[in-house]
Amino acid sequence: MGGGKSNVMTNTSELMAITIADDRRLTNLERNKKVVERCLGNADEDTVVIINELYIKQHPTLTIQGVAQKLNLSVPSVKRRRQRFLEDLREELGW
Repeated sequence: MGGGKSNVMTNTSELMAITIADDRRLTNLERNKKVVERCLGNADEDTVVIINELYIKQHPTLTIQGVAQKLNLSVPSVKRRRQRFLEDLREELGW
């Protein structure tokens, strides 16, 4: 009964290829994380709050306008700081 094909990979080459691909992805993710942390470490306190509130927070609730109000900054100022951070990040990532 039920002589279907198993879903278990038995080909060592396939397993190795998947392992290498996963390893590359993990390496890139770890590198990217370090770059983000370094950029945050170089940023001023307000910029760190902006990036955390908009992108890093588990459940972001604030818009750019909300972040501006929280920090007593203008919306254009928040946008400039965010843009500067993203440009620094892009440069550090080599994009």
